[in-house]
Amino acid sequence: MEDLYKRNLEMWEKFTSSYMDTMFKTVEKTIEQSNVIKAQVDKAVAQTVSSQFDATLAALQALQRQVEALSAKVDKLAEEKK
Repeated sequence: MEDLYKRNLEMWEKFTSSYMDTMFKTVEKTIEQSNVIKAQVDKAVAQTVSSQFDATLAALQALQRQVEALSAKVDKLAEEKK
């Protein structure tokens, strides 16, 4: 009977050790995959922000040119009124 308990305990130790190894590897793999996904999301966000920034900068430059043209016209009209 004591031999049966001993074998049972040995089997239980092997099972728990194997189970813990499997769980550890699963968690490790999940973390690795999460890091890959995070890197992809970060890259996509950076590209989106960059393209939006470029579009905003282009719009501001066009607006600046329009303001400069209007300012020149106002200055010309003011000169003509003198």
